[in-house]
Amino acid sequence: MKNYDVCIIGGGASGLAAAASLDDGINACLLEKNSTPGKKVSASGGGRCNITNRAAPGAEETVEFFRGIGLELYCDEEGRYYPYSNQASDVTEALLQSIKNKNTQIYTEFPVRSISTEGGKFFVYGDEGAVCADNLIIAAGGKSYPQLGTTGDGYAMARSLGHAVRRVYPVLTPVECYDMPDFRGIRCRGRVTLYKDGIKVCSEAGEIQFTADGISGICVFNITMGIRAEDGEKPEAAMRRYEMSIDFAPDFSEEEILSRKSSFGIVTGRIAEEVAPEHLKDYRLKVKGTKGWKQAQCTAGGVDLSELDAETMESEILPGLYFAGEVLDIQFKCGGFNLQNAWQTGRKAAAAINRKYR
Repeated sequence: MKNYDVCIIGGGASGLAAAASLDDGINACLLEKNSTPGKKVSASGGGRCNITNRAAPGAEETVEFFRGIGLELYCDEEGRYYPYSNQASDVTEALLQSIKNKNTQIYTEFPVRSISTEGGKFFVYGDEGAVCADNLIIAAGGKSYPQLGTTGDGYAMARSLGHAVRRVYPVLTPVECYDMPDFRGIRCRGRVTLYKDGIKVCSEAGEIQFTADGISGICVFNITMGIRAEDGEKPEAAMRRYEMSIDFAPDFSEEEILSRKSSFGIVTGRIAEEVAPEHLKDYRLKVKGTKGWKQAQCTAGGVDLSELDAETMESEILPGLYFAGEVLDIQFKCGGFNLQNAWQTGRKAAAAINRKYR
């Protein structure tokens, strides 16, 4: 069994950021269950990787971090940062190149089966071996995009080490609706408002994309953060409490719409045929459910933050244990905010460990 100063579980955004931020003299290992690290990072943002957002706290430090490892970024008109090459795979490659220059061993195809502690050390067991470390960073991701290997393994690890995990559910995903008209393939500008038990929860404007069974688009993704089943509530019963209102003409008043002979010209003909002018600013759809983990961009819920030091990400239950990334109960809207959280929490954990060895 090999001994390390630090073991990082998970080769996603937060795990790679942590490994790349450790001091050169620290003896570390990174355990990744996939055949290669960074699969989700390399596929993110439609292959472009929205690294962070100008509006996110800590964005400047993240930009400087990536420039420090040789990756140039640019910021678009909406404040989203991307690699200058527009290639998400370059983000992964830059992180891996930085890690190669350190005293870090990367083990791939190493699914973690169990973790134990003894004498202030962590023992991490896989199918074909085990490692021992003085410090452990759990950066195993959430449950979104399980096809890329993120299947929620970190939650069981956290529980086994005494941590509470808040109920997880998929967010930033398309929404399925009951009695959906055949608008599939249509895109339009609009505003979507979410209601729960008739009370407004949240509202987002942007491009709405109609699918065969519901609606999609960034504005729809963002409002899914308000759709959830309460503890002990069955998902089917919870969904019946939600409905969405679509304002197809946010730049027009109801009086302006009703003064026209037809709403065609504001909306496309197919929508004008289906939606009466008096409903154009408040077209209601009953929520059937979200699309689930395979299409969700993010996981809501996770390791309870009240049991961690927010500045170091270290456990207040078990010294030497750290958490980073999507395994935590932290989630944000689209636009680079969730990746910012991954980089930031991974780097916080690494910085805290660096201070122990200086």
